[in-house]
Amino acid sequence: MSYIGVNPTSGQYSILDDISSGFNGSTVSFSLSSGGVAVVPQSDANALISISGVVQYTSAYSISSSQITFSSAPLATDSFSGRVLGNSKDIGVPTDGTVSSSSLSSTFFTKNGQTFNNISLASGDNGMAVGSITVSGTLTIPSGSTFVVL
Repeated sequence: MSYIGVNPTSGQYSILDDISSGFNGSTVSFSLSSGGVAVVPQSDANALISISGVVQYTSAYSISSSQITFSSAPLATDSFSGRVLGNSKDIGVPTDGTVSSSSLSSTFFTKNGQTFNNISLASGDNGMAVGSITVSGTLTIPSGSTFVVL
């Protein structure tokens, strides 16, 4: 997968070890691990937790460090399945001048400060121009298409 900016350095999906052996109807906190190694999800939303086959909303548990705490204690008869979905990265705002038209969808049309004889988009295509433009001929934008001048 391509990225604009620096590639994320993490994002490995991990299958969590089964913690259901500790379920007894009264204990609410458990240690999370994968292959016996403690796992620290970036946030509650980075974990997909199922109790007895029912995916749990994040309001049903909280995660702090490698500890998961359920809002209600799982029963001894409940099963557990969990995944950590990697860590999200905020790539921030690209530096000025670092995003070129080749980084955009092929259905975009970009030019800076140009004079055009004609501009014609195919149905369903989108286009944009950045900066001042002059159209000395016809600008054709069919239904379902968009042309934006920034």
